[in-house]
Amino acid sequence: MLEAIFNPRSVAVIGASNTKGKVGYSIMKNLKVFVEYNPNNRVYPVNPKYSEVLGFKCYKSVLDVPEESIDLAVIVVPAEYVPKVLEECGEKGVKGAVVISAGFSEVGNYHLEEEIRKIGKKYNIRIIGPNCLGIINMYNRLNASFSKGYFAEGNITFISQSGALITAVLDIAPLLNLGFSKIVSLGNKVDVRESDILEYLIQDNTTKVVVLYIESIKDKRFIDSARRLAKVKPIIALKGGRSEEGARAISSHTGSLAGDIEIYNAVFKKGKVLTVETFEELVDLMHLFSTQPLMRGNRLGIITNAGGFGVMAADSCRRYGLTLPDFEPSTVEKLRRHLPPTSSVSNPQDLIGDADTDRYRHALETLIEDKNIDGILVILTPQEMTKPLEVAEVVVDIKREIERRGLSKAIVASFVGGVSIKGSKSYLRKNGVPAYISPENGVEVLSRSYKYSVMKVQEDDCEYLEDIRSQLMKVKEENLDTIRELLSNPNEYNSKRFLKLHGIKVPRGYLAKTPEEAKYYGSILGDVVMKICSKYIPHKSDINCVVVKPEDVRETFHRIMERGEDYLRERGIKGKIDGVLIEEYIEGMELILGGKRDRVFGPVIMVGLGGVFVEVMKDVSFAIHPITREYALDTLKELKSYKVLEGIRGRPRRDIDFVVDTMVKLGLIMELYPEIWEIDINPLFVKEEGKGGYVGDALIITEDEG
Repeated sequence: MLEAIFNPRSVAVIGASNTKGKVGYSIMKNLKVFVEYNPNNRVYPVNPKYSEVLGFKCYKSVLDVPEESIDLAVIVVPAEYVPKVLEECGEKGVKGAVVISAGFSEVGNYHLEEEIRKIGKKYNIRIIGPNCLGIINMYNRLNASFSKGYFAEGNITFISQSGALITAVLDIAPLLNLGFSKIVSLGNKVDVRESDILEYLIQDNTTKVVVLYIESIKDKRFIDSARRLAKVKPIIALKGGRSEEGARAISSHTGSLAGDIEIYNAVFKKGKVLTVETFEELVDLMHLFSTQPLMRGNRLGIITNAGGFGVMAADSCRRYGLTLPDFEPSTVEKLRRHLPPTSSVSNPQDLIGDADTDRYRHALETLIEDKNIDGILVILTPQEMTKPLEVAEVVVDIKREIERRGLSKAIVASFVGGVSIKGSKSYLRKNGVPAYISPENGVEVLSRSYKYSVMKVQEDDCEYLEDIRSQLMKVKEENLDTIRELLSNPNEYNSKRFLKLHGIKVPRGYLAKTPEEAKYYGSILGDVVMKICSKYIPHKSDINCVVVKPEDVRETFHRIMERGEDYLRERGIKGKIDGVLIEEYIEGMELILGGKRDRVFGPVIMVGLGGVFVEVMKDVSFAIHPITREYALDTLKELKSYKVLEGIRGRPRRDIDFVVDTMVKLGLIMELYPEIWEIDINPLFVKEEGKGGYVGDALIITEDEG
């Protein structure tokens, strides 16, 4: 049905106007081009006020249009009239609708928005909007929006929740010679969402790269749709609303760290979507992916006439995961022919400050032949002997030669300067070569090209995941009554018993309800840790209710119980204390592992550096369930502290397999027990390689509490 929206033969504009400045006028003006481009296309203005709009016969109602059915209706009437208009569209057999009108959920009018959703479903009308700018298809000159007319055919499809970003991109596009396939303003997404558009674009031959501006995602299908599309076309996303201001107080570490943007980053990672943080980055990557072949490897060749900027670019390669390989012997030999005898041949290749146009041309012609090079960064600073515009022309010639020969080598430029290089940078951009103000920007965008080329072909092995799922389902079936009892009072002792049932190791421990029991359990275990045990006291260390290796177990029992009772009384909490947990003392590298149930995407698993400073260090990474071992390991490797797990400065390598397996199990536990809202394991003690680890502390929050 989206085909009727993007490639209609007939369009009705309901709310068309003859008054300049009105949205209905702008849309009709834009659609005149649609008819001029193909006389078989038909546009029908609908408005009871007029008999004619911009030379088109106008109808009082869509029901009066002489065609048997209409492909697309563009609705621009006051919000309260939209349901009636949409009902008439349904009776007319309209296949798709773009509702430009505002005044729905964005101003709290949820009932009216729900009403048009139901009407669309009743008549099987696919709806874009409401509260949107509209849509554009460059290839059939369909501009069903109130943006300025701009038709430059290209390979970018831009999908946005913000009409303002669309108009900004369209205004920038001529400066960069950017061409588009489709522009889609989604608005409030009452029906058609990002996932629908992504699915449609898989088979769209005019789209090479997809760009998203997202403020919220309303359906979990986004992940699977993005993954399918990313196998064939890169997706770049800018997430609006990154601030955590206004977040509610959350009792678990996992909940407080798993904010909106962290979950969205995990969603994009799972969906193989490249993310950016700024509008400038969005435009940079849009330009790169729409003009350059992918970097199939991470080997970069740098050509410069300024050694210092070459060094800066080399430093950036380390930061962004690119390498600077040695040139092939044949490359070295060819470069030497056109370089001064005093210059060395290396990567970055410094052409020396007196580099002229011929020197740049020879270096570029040589590097595109080098099999050790996957991408090229051309750096230029204004010198007396260097002609920026001439060099720009050479770079464009090389870009065209790469295209002619079908080579998979990306080429970008960094012409560093101001007035003297302004025209050359403009020439590069207009001829399909991204040009950046600094070498670091060039390295960063090329690294994204390489990242996507790796990401698009990665596949997860799900066999292990299915084996663990089967095991845990059997545990649930055989222990259902016990599990219900444990989750009815998920204090630390019961939370650990629950995790142990599911194959996650916990220390030996007992729940003492009297000083005598505490002393007896302590005599059995040796060195112990004593902790208050109550689901109403989630952060025991904060109130000094955790004691490591106590000298007098009986006296410590009394002291911990008193502190716990004081805590509940001072806060007016009527919950009970179940006792004091006596556990064997365990050591190991401390991680945090947690799960949180997102209302849209389901279980989100967090892993990071653990301990009491977890919310200060915030060295954490997130993954969306289902989690395979490969996905878990990739998530773990994103941590700054991952190198500590591998073993540094004489410290032993930790049991990374144990962490990975526990992440997989935790995701499945969240899947199998929908009543669990959050799980917090902090710390997770990780032993040396091959020795596993233990749950140091555990907190489970059920749906009733969440």
